[in-house]
Amino acid sequence: MGKTVVVTGFGPFREHKTNASSEAVKDLADIGLGKEDIQLVTMELPVQYEQVSTLVPAIWDEHKPALVVHVGVNGMATAVLLEDCARNSGHLQGDNDGCHPQSGCCVDECAEELHCKLNLDSVCSKCQQQADDSGLKLVFKKSNDAGRYLCNFSYYRSLHLDRAPSLFVHVPPLDKPFSCRQLAQALRLIVSACLEESEKCSSE
Repeated sequence: MGKTVVVTGFGPFREHKTNASSEAVKDLADIGLGKEDIQLVTMELPVQYEQVSTLVPAIWDEHKPALVVHVGVNGMATAVLLEDCARNSGHLQGDNDGCHPQSGCCVDECAEELHCKLNLDSVCSKCQQQADDSGLKLVFKKSNDAGRYLCNFSYYRSLHLDRAPSLFVHVPPLDKPFSCRQLAQALRLIVSACLEESEKCSSE
């Protein structure tokens, strides 16, 4: 049996009535990964802390993925951002239900920062090179600020489980500047590069 990769987007919230992350993930499901030995599982997470607290562990328990990529929208982004770090505290903005963790933390009494296990400089470089070679007109950058909302929250929860590599990707709103198909192609490149990097790390 081949490996399983799970890619999640987020549903609507605030001014993002159509969430670019969920639309890109849906389009990724349509175009596929181009790898017959990899099973792709996609899903939409609600912008609700309580549900994400339950759904993220369930993803790892049910699918036992080799890689999880959470995707969210960043209204200020002009590139596809690969987030290196998730932070535990400061989650005080209300979700779609007006709720937030009582302590403001993703996981109480745990480390303030957790980092991606993958070499994101290498992943970014590989994605950018492949995009340039294919004429996709995409821009990839590494970031160290996943925010203090559901994006960072989901990322921290996955990193805290520490079962296999996980990554958070921020995408710009649709057509600002990338189309939905471009974003799906970006996610496809990211998944491929992350799997290669993971295999490289495990063989060292």
